[in-house]
Amino acid sequence: MMGIAPDAATYNSLIKGVCDRGQFEEATRLFYEMKSRNIYADVFTFNIFVDGLCKEGKIVKGKRAVEIMIDKVLEPDQITYNSLIYCLRGEMGEARKVFDLMLGKGRMVDVWSCNILINGYCCDKKIDLANDVFQDMLRLELHPNTDLQHSA
Repeated sequence: MMGIAPDAATYNSLIKGVCDRGQFEEATRLFYEMKSRNIYADVFTFNIFVDGLCKEGKIVKGKRAVEIMIDKVLEPDQITYNSLIYCLRGEMGEARKVFDLMLGKGRMVDVWSCNILINGYCCDKKIDLANDVFQDMLRLELHPNTDLQHSA
């Protein structure tokens, strides 16, 4: 019996599982295994990496994953950028640059983008900057939710 060959969705599930366990070397091995089987990483694959790396505080590697994604002509999406903003909360100037990049791309900014940035500014006790993001949110006609109320 031949079995079923894995596809990108199969690898994405495996990579998510090992990233959730903090096993980034294994995730990287699976990534290269995909490539060797002519299975191409997609935006979901990179989002898994970026999210996992950022949650582990691996800022440089998270940023590098986005650079590799762009080099492969894959356009980062809201999830990619929101993960990166979350990762950069300790570097609010950099987080704001990602947010501004999203603003420049049109309607990529969402409530989560704003919540993450507002939370970061509040944690840094930069309430005036948090309010600036809140004003951006209102200008974009994004509606605050309960997560925003609890983010400060």
